[in-house]
Amino acid sequence: MCPGGLIVPSATAPGEIVVNGMSMSRRDSPFANSGMVTSVEPEDLAPWAKYSVFAAMELQAEVEQRLFAAGDGSQKGPALRLPDFIAGKMSKDLSPSSYIPGLYPAPIHELLPGFIYKRLREGLADFGRQMRGFLTAEANVVATESRTSSPVRIPRDPATLMHPEMEGLFPCGEGAGYAGGIISAAMDGQNVARAAGFGDWLIGDWWIG
Repeated sequence: MCPGGLIVPSATAPGEIVVNGMSMSRRDSPFANSGMVTSVEPEDLAPWAKYSVFAAMELQAEVEQRLFAAGDGSQKGPALRLPDFIAGKMSKDLSPSSYIPGLYPAPIHELLPGFIYKRLREGLADFGRQMRGFLTAEANVVATESRTSSPVRIPRDPATLMHPEMEGLFPCGEGAGYAGGIISAAMDGQNVARAAGFGDWLIGDWWIG
């Protein structure tokens, strides 16, 4: 969660929409933003199985390009008010946003793959039940933050957490495809540190210290 921050365009090629969130050092923007993500499991990738290890890359590209195609050819972000996103309906207008290219109402509940939309909807609704004031029409859901983790996972043994063909190599965290953010990367780092034999002293003083 980025207090006093900005949502920024993060596309790396023409014809795609990618967003991310950040805070300047002074955190003096009137806006806050949070990246809401869900995991993509191997079984979700069956429609892209012909791409083998690059299946998730093809899914990622397809989603980013589909969202771009729904707009006007600019980097304006497709968005819905939070209650409308959960209800699966269009918004008549949107709240003010820190996203400089601007936002426009779009049916992102239809543009996202169904399994991704379902998980995000259920997660956001659950947050609303647990935190009073979370479910507010002042919040926009902006699509899509699709670069939280590598779409290609480096293999590792589930017991040793070591690469099955390279002794001493322990794939870990977001870049290796085993985490999707700061907290999950830290937790994966803890597990890998233990598997590598460094012990709890290193986990406390280095990995998350």
